Amino acid sequence: MFNKVLVPVDGSEASMKAVETARKLLEEGSAREVSLLYVVQASDVVAVNALELYDDPTIVAKQVLEKARKVMGTQTPAAVLLEAGLPADIICRIARKDNYDLIIIGNRGLNRIKRVLLGSISSKVVAAAHCPVLVVK
Repeated sequence: MFNKVLVPVDGSEASMKAVETARKLLEEGSAREVSLLYVVQASDVVAVNALELYDDPTIVAKQVLEKARKVMGTQTPAAVLLEAGLPADIICRIARKDNYDLIIIGNRGLNRIKRVLLGSISSKVVAAAHCPVLVVK
């Protein structure tokens, strides 16, 4: 039984599958509460040029969080969090600070070369988290 489950979301299919997994844990009684987290990356914040319009990262974040809430169905998330920074660092910091005992994260499926060069957020979370991490493909 998991008391507190943290599910980072980014709008990808894999992250929505992670939300589905968390919802199932709630429905079957294997989890008591689930929180959703969106991290606005520093690279997502772009200076606005007067001639061009960029998506406001907070608007995108709110849309992704709303999509995740819908995936939760009748199961209401305990918290919906919006943070800014490096995703893996923020995910692990929030999980530790707020005593989450499971992180469920989607795997975006980077190919082997990109994973070696860039690393993946899910790999970084697995390596740095203080609690178990379930990676959903």
